[in-house]
Amino acid sequence: MGLKNKVLLFIAVSLGFISAFLVYNYLAGLTASREAEMVDVVVALTRIPANTEIRANMLAWKKIPKEGLHPDAVQNLQDLQGRITANDIFAGEQVLWSRLLPQGTVPGLAYHIPEDKRAITVAVNEVIGVAGFIKPGDKVDVIATFDFDPPQSATILQNVTILAIAQEMHSDADKDASLSTSVTFALSPNQAERLVLAESLGEIRLALRPPQAVGIASAQGTSTYDIVPLAYSKYGDALAGRQEVASRSEPAAPASSPLPSAASAALNETGIEIEIYRGTKREVQLVNE
Repeated sequence: MGLKNKVLLFIAVSLGFISAFLVYNYLAGLTASREAEMVDVVVALTRIPANTEIRANMLAWKKIPKEGLHPDAVQNLQDLQGRITANDIFAGEQVLWSRLLPQGTVPGLAYHIPEDKRAITVAVNEVIGVAGFIKPGDKVDVIATFDFDPPQSATILQNVTILAIAQEMHSDADKDASLSTSVTFALSPNQAERLVLAESLGEIRLALRPPQAVGIASAQGTSTYDIVPLAYSKYGDALAGRQEVASRSEPAAPASSPLPSAASAALNETGIEIEIYRGTKREVQLVNE
């Protein structure tokens, strides 16, 4: 056998050994992977925001190599019942104990506010707060009264939720009615603006709605003219047909003047002038001294 053939044979044998070694290592790695210890861990199916109560449909089981298990990871779904997140947990991420509020911790008011609402508090008393019968979770209408000319009342908010009474955020069905000095609403930003403006311009009153109430309240409002039209006749034509009797051309007494019969005296050059009002009619008589 020539030298050249010996060299080729040596190269072929060497390549065969190398290939066999690589194949052996690959197969050995697969076997080691199969034999690696796998463990269960709880992961988030979707993003779970902070201050959110964890529910089962937010979570899933996942098997991972033990080496990939975070030391602070939760491995039992039952351990998360009723727990609340302290920070955001992202989809696919292992749920860590450090991302949860301590067991039994009651979150602040911010946790109870719907995402599209804002919390706003107003002062109340026994009358405004329906004698203390309003509780957290109840629905109310807000009626505002304005000292316009004539005075007016209008329902400015309807079917809004009470978040808290004073510092109480939970309703106790067995608790008796109690007076409070403040009520906190859950309002949209626009509703919050309406309430603040109404409170600054006039007075507000709460109207408690029954649980089964549907529909909306009055939307047109009520003015004093609607209740006592004669007292504000200049805003309508209730007295358009009235007649005034006068002995001379003088401005008639305004409709808002006292209507019961009355007399007023005025001196002139010839005697005493008496003005007599009977209902809406005015008469002037001259009495000589």
